[in-house]
Amino acid sequence: MKILSVNHPYKWFVFFFLILHQTAFGQDVTPDSIKVKDLYYQALNAKARGDVELAKSTLNEVLKIDSNQDKALFELARLEMEAQNLGDAAIHAKKAAALNPKSEWNWVLLADIYKQMEDFDSLPPIFDKLIALKPNKKEYAYDRAYALFLNKQYDLALDAYHEIEQKYGKDDNVTLAKQEIYLKQNEPKKAIEELSALIKEKPDSAKGYILLANFYLKTAKPKEAIKVLEEGHKRIPGDPYLSLSKADAYHALKDDKKAANELKAAFASDRMELEGKIRLLISLLSDPKGKEMMPLMSDLANMLTISYPKDARSFALYGDVLVQQQNLKEAREQYLKAIALNNQVNTFWEQLLQLELSLNMPKEALDHAVKASSLFPQQPLTQFFSGHAFFMDKKYKEARSCFEAALNFADEKNTPLLTQIYSSLGDTYHALKLFAESDQAYHEALALDSNNVGTLNNYAYYLSLRKDNLNEAEKMSKRSNELEPNNPTFQDTYAWVLFQKGDYQEALAWIEKAIANSPRASSALLDHYGDILFKLGNIEKALDKWKAAKVAAEHAGENVELLSKKIDAKKYLEQPF
Repeated sequence: MKILSVNHPYKWFVFFFLILHQTAFGQDVTPDSIKVKDLYYQALNAKARGDVELAKSTLNEVLKIDSNQDKALFELARLEMEAQNLGDAAIHAKKAAALNPKSEWNWVLLADIYKQMEDFDSLPPIFDKLIALKPNKKEYAYDRAYALFLNKQYDLALDAYHEIEQKYGKDDNVTLAKQEIYLKQNEPKKAIEELSALIKEKPDSAKGYILLANFYLKTAKPKEAIKVLEEGHKRIPGDPYLSLSKADAYHALKDDKKAANELKAAFASDRMELEGKIRLLISLLSDPKGKEMMPLMSDLANMLTISYPKDARSFALYGDVLVQQQNLKEAREQYLKAIALNNQVNTFWEQLLQLELSLNMPKEALDHAVKASSLFPQQPLTQFFSGHAFFMDKKYKEARSCFEAALNFADEKNTPLLTQIYSSLGDTYHALKLFAESDQAYHEALALDSNNVGTLNNYAYYLSLRKDNLNEAEKMSKRSNELEPNNPTFQDTYAWVLFQKGDYQEALAWIEKAIANSPRASSALLDHYGDILFKLGNIEKALDKWKAAKVAAEHAGENVELLSKKIDAKKYLEQPF
C-alpha cells in the first residue's frame, strides 16, 4: 500500500488532520483509512458531477477495502434506488442501518426503498426504530399507522391512530384515516359516528359536514349526503364548499340542473378564493367526460371575468374554455384582455399567437410576434409560435432567429417540440436558400420522429423543386400518403415528385386524387394539373387548368405572372428557382 507522497501539500494536510483527529469513519488513522476517506469524497464529487457509474464503482472500491463503512453503503443505496435497482438498494440500506442503527437517515432511506418496493410488511418495524430515535417527530407515528393500514393490520392501525390522538390531539387526517379503516372492516356505523362527532365538536365548520357527506357519497348514499349538507348550510349559510359538495351529490343523483346551480353558487361566493375557483375549473376542463359540461364551464369562466375584472387569469381561463369549445375568435378576445391586464405571462402570448395562426390572421400574429419574441427571448414555445408568425409574413430572417432561439432553449427530452422546431427550421432555411442547412434540419427532425408527416411532405416537396435526390423524395412523399391517406396537400406533393421524375401518367393519377379530395382546388393544384396534362400532350385541357389556376390565384391575391406567360405561350414554363 502506497503512503501519501510528501510533495503533495493537500494530501499532507489531510494526513496530519487525520492523525490529530480520528476519521469521520470512526477508525484509527491508517493508510487504508486515508484511502477510504479519499475514495469516499471522490465518489461524492463524481455524484455531484452527475457521473453516477463512476460514483458507484468508487463506493464499491471503498467497501472492498472496508465493508463496514455505513456512509458508503448509504450513498450506494441512494444511487441504486434512483436507478430503480431496488433489490440492491435494500441490501445496502439494511446493512448501513445495521452498522449504524442510531442514524435516523439510514432508517428513513430504508423505509423509502420499501415504499417503492411496496413491501409494506417491512415498514412498521422501521418506523418503530425511527419513533424510538425521534419520539417527538409525529410524522413517523403517522407513517407507522399508515404502514399498518397498507399491510391490512387494521386493528393495529386503529390502535396506532388512537395513540396519535392521545399524544397530539384530535386531527382531521386521523379522523379520515380511521374512517377508511372502518370501511375496510365493513363497519360504516363507526365511521358515521366518528364523523358525526367531528360535526358536534365544530358545528360551525364546514369540514365535518363535507367529510360525512363524502362518506355517504363513497357508500353510494347521495340523498343522505344532501341531508347532511343541507344541515350544514342552515348552520353556515352561503358556504361555497358546502355548495361544491352538494354539486357532487346532485351529480351522483343525475340531477344536472341542481348540480349546476350549486356550482354557480360556489363561484358567485366571495368566500371562495379565485385560486380555488381556477383549480376547480381546470379540473373540470381536464375531465375527459366533461364535454357535456362545456356550456356550464363557459358560464363559470365568464362569471370569473365578471367577479375578477382586474385579474388576467380569469380572462385567460375563459379563453381556455372557449378554445375547447372551438370558439376561437372569442377565445382570442379573452387572451387579448388577459394580456392587456398582464403582458408578462408567456403562456398568454403563446395561446394568442397559436390562435391567430390558426385563424389565418398574419398581420395580427406578426404584430404580436414582435412583442412576444422580445419579451420572452428564452421561452421556446413563445419563440416557436413567433417564428411561424414571421414565416407566414415571409420575414424569413426573423423566423430563423425565433426558431433557432426555440431550439436553443427547448427541453432536450421534449421530442415532439424539437421535431417541430427542426422541421420549421428546414422550411425556413429552404426559404433563405440555405439548402444544406435545410436538409440537415429535416434530417434531425426525422431522426427524432421518422413518421412526422409534415416533415416528410415538406422535405420531399422542396427536394422536388430543386430536382435533387428525387428517389429519396419519392420515398418520403409516398410514406406521408401512407400515414395520412386522402390528404390533398400530400397527394399534390407526390404528384409533383413523380412529375419531376418524368412519370407523368402516375403523376396525373395523383393530382386528380388531390383535386378530388380538395373542397376547393387551389391555384397551385390547378397549375400542377395543367403542367402534367401539358407533358402528356393534352394542350387544350392544360390551358383550361392554367386559366382556372390564374383565376384562383388572382382571387387569393397571388402572383400570376408565370401563369400568364404559360397561357400566352401555350406551353409549360419552369418556375424560376
